Amino acid sequence: MPEPLKLKGIPASAGYAEGPLFNLEPVVARYRSKATAADERLALETAIGAATGRLAKLIQATEGDAADILEFQLAMLEDDALTGPAFDAIAAGQPADAAWRQALDAEIVGYETSDQDYFRARAADMRDIRDQVLRALTEDSAAAAPAGAIFYGQDIAPTRFLETDWSAGGGIALKAGSAASHVAMLARSRGVPMIVGLGAVGLGASPAHLAGVALLDAEHGGIVLGPTRAEVEAFRQSSSAFAARRDRAGTFLARPAGTKAGTAVRVQVHIAEPSDVGGIDVSTCDGVGLMRTEFLFGKTLPDEETQYRAYRKVLEWAEDKPVTIRTVDAGGDKPVPGFTVEEGNPFLGLRGIRLS
Repeated sequence: MPEPLKLKGIPASAGYAEGPLFNLEPVVARYRSKATAADERLALETAIGAATGRLAKLIQATEGDAADILEFQLAMLEDDALTGPAFDAIAAGQPADAAWRQALDAEIVGYETSDQDYFRARAADMRDIRDQVLRALTEDSAAAAPAGAIFYGQDIAPTRFLETDWSAGGGIALKAGSAASHVAMLARSRGVPMIVGLGAVGLGASPAHLAGVALLDAEHGGIVLGPTRAEVEAFRQSSSAFAARRDRAGTFLARPAGTKAGTAVRVQVHIAEPSDVGGIDVSTCDGVGLMRTEFLFGKTLPDEETQYRAYRKVLEWAEDKPVTIRTVDAGGDKPVPGFTVEEGNPFLGLRGIRLS
C-alpha cells in the first residue's frame, strides 16, 4: 500500500465520514447527430422535456429549501430567454448538443464572473441544468454510488445531492465548489459532511489510493486517502467526540439566551437569501436581524411578484418574530446594470436609501 495521502480543503458542512470514494467526474457520452435541423430541434425539445419532468418529480418528493432550488431550475428551463439561443443555433446548422452546451456555457460564465457571491454560487445550478439536458440528449445515466460513499470530483449537482440517500452516511469532497452553494446549504441542513476547495490537483491520487477507504474530516477541512490503522482509530475518536459535542449543543438551542448574571440576550440570524432559513428552527432564535436583498438583483430587475414571494417566505417562517430587511446595497463598487447610475463619486451619490 502507498503512504496515506492527506489533502486540505475548506469546511462547508461540519461532520465526519468514513467510506469508499465515488468519482463524480462524468463519463462523456457521444451524441448522435440527426439528419435535419428539424430533427435536431425535436431532439433538444424532447431532452428539455425529460429534464423538466425529472425536476417536477423531484419537487414532489421535497419541500422547503430543496424545493425552492428545484423550482428555480425548472423556471430556468421553461424560460425562452435561456433556451432560445440554443434553438437559434440549431436553425443555423449546429447539432443539438453543441447548441445547448454553447448557450448554457455563455450563461454560466455570466454567473461565474459576477462580483456577488450569491450569483457565483448559482453557477453550479446552471451547470446542473446544462448537464441534465445533455444526459437526456445522449441517453446517459449517472452511475449509482455505494452506500456511505464519499463523493469526490470538481463539483456536485444539486439534483445529484437530492437524489442520494444519505441515511447510510457518506460525505462530499470537492476540488472546487463553494461554501455558499446550494449544495453546501443542503448539506448543512441535512448534516452531510462536506469540504470544498481541495484545489486543481485535488484527488489526483494513485488507483490504490482511490480504491481504498477515505476519512473525511469536514470539521477541520481535510481528507485522508489510504489511511493507516492508527489514523482510522484516531479519526473515529474525533468523530465520536464531535457527535457528543453536537448533541450537547442541541440541548441548549431552545433555551432563552442570556448572560451569566441573568441579562436576557436577543439572538437573531443574518441571512443572504430566503432559503437560508430552511435549515433553521425559528424556536431557536429571535427572528432575523438582517435580511439582504442583493440576491434579487441579477441581470434583470425583479418584478413585484418575485419580491413578494421572497419576503413572504421569510415572514411566514418568522411567525410573530421580527424581520429586518435591508434596503438593497447597490451602487459604488456594486453596480446593478439598468438600476444604478454611473457617477463621478458613486459612494456619495444615488445609492442605498436615496436610490430607493
